[in-house]
Amino acid sequence: MKAKSIKFNHAITYAKKWQGENETHAKGFLIPSNDLIACLEEMNILVNDGSGKYTLNDDTNSGVRAYMAIKRPDGTPATAQTEKLLLVGTIQDCNGIHRDIVHDEKSSGCTDRKVEIAVANLNGGSGIFDFTAPCPDNCDPNSPLVNP
Repeated sequence: MKAKSIKFNHAITYAKKWQGENETHAKGFLIPSNDLIACLEEMNILVNDGSGKYTLNDDTNSGVRAYMAIKRPDGTPATAQTEKLLLVGTIQDCNGIHRDIVHDEKSSGCTDRKVEIAVANLNGGSGIFDFTAPCPDNCDPNSPLVNP
């Protein structure tokens, strides 16, 4: 399993450009490891054996999709603190489309029904994780990715 990283100087350039063009928006989001682990458990990528030990199911056909969202009453000003980052597990269907593993996801139409089975296994969860620790307030002031 190989992660796709980017060059350090590209990351700084990209972050600086976003933050410069979107000064009133969140610079980033802190994603607590417990929430990320819960998302990977729901996707059956991490399997807890009940004693706190995990098994990794290496599935190159799954991923996580991030959605930008806003939680504030209409008519109130936008701030970074009202922005949210929603993460959703995905599974690739027979057409190569990464489908969201969430309640009310439409049928994939695939005979293997992987998407439908994954949604059925949510066990009462929505499949959507709300990461609401935006930067600013939850920034690393020493990071070269944070532009004041």
